[in-house]
Amino acid sequence: MYLDLISYLDPSWQELLKDELNSQNFANIIKFLNSQTATIYPPKELIFNAFNLCKPSDLKVIIIGQDPYHNAGEAMGLAFSTPNNIKTPPSLKNIFKELFDDLDCDIFTSRSSDLTSWANQGVLLLNTALTVEQNRPASHSKIGWQIFTTGVIRVINAKFDHCVFMLWGNYAKNLASLIDSNRHMILKAAHPSPLARGAFFGSRHFSQCNAYLLSHGKALIDWLS
Repeated sequence: MYLDLISYLDPSWQELLKDELNSQNFANIIKFLNSQTATIYPPKELIFNAFNLCKPSDLKVIIIGQDPYHNAGEAMGLAFSTPNNIKTPPSLKNIFKELFDDLDCDIFTSRSSDLTSWANQGVLLLNTALTVEQNRPASHSKIGWQIFTTGVIRVINAKFDHCVFMLWGNYAKNLASLIDSNRHMILKAAHPSPLARGAFFGSRHFSQCNAYLLSHGKALIDWLS
């Protein structure tokens, strides 16, 4: 059951997101999840993992994903990330390829697919839907999660300064209208999926991000950690 889902969210985020969590929309999400008999990913204790690993006091970068991986053992509550024992997904392989090209290094074969180290440094790896039914991609994309995550973006835009938003793919790019470009940095590119159209490679978002953080006196992200 999911009636206690909010209790799995870090208290500091609970306070920041109290309007979203107390909304009828969030109540509807809980009601939907409770009504399901199929297996849902990620496990309940990992649904808010992106928030719990990235404390508000550390927040510097927001990377927007879509919905969690829908195969067993893959979803861990962080956009694009998988546990180390899972084969690196194609989109994440492309992210790493761009990362290593951008930073001019060659350690691709040794890079872990677990992005917890990014989250711990202040990177919010936020999917626009936080749950999915097993073997049914995008199955929870219209149950209210997108309203919730849009609310998250609005809160971050209003209550934080000098964050970097990496918007990959058309849906993520549409969120740019919610972000004050005078207050934050907005970086746009095609989705890293091999199936996506447009340019992801050569976007150099990782180096641009760190240059922006440096210019505002913030700690850089060690993308290679």
